[in-house]
Amino acid sequence: MENSKKPNPFRSVVTVSDRGQIVIPASLMRELDIIKGSQMIIMKRDDDLGFIALKSDAISDTLLKLAQNNPI
Repeated sequence: MENSKKPNPFRSVVTVSDRGQIVIPASLMRELDIIKGSQMIIMKRDDDLGFIALKSDAISDTLLKLAQNNPI
């Protein structure tokens, strides 16, 4: 039987500062190629349990592909 186990997405626990900021762990920043000045898109989950952060360039690339009728 092939191992179909998904990798664990858990990376760290972060603390929200009094200014509403969180720190992305350095290991995750390296893994996702996030650098100082990277822009992120924040979306609230429908279930009010939190939010999702996506790199804005990934969204821009996807929208460009859609506009050009290219497969995603």
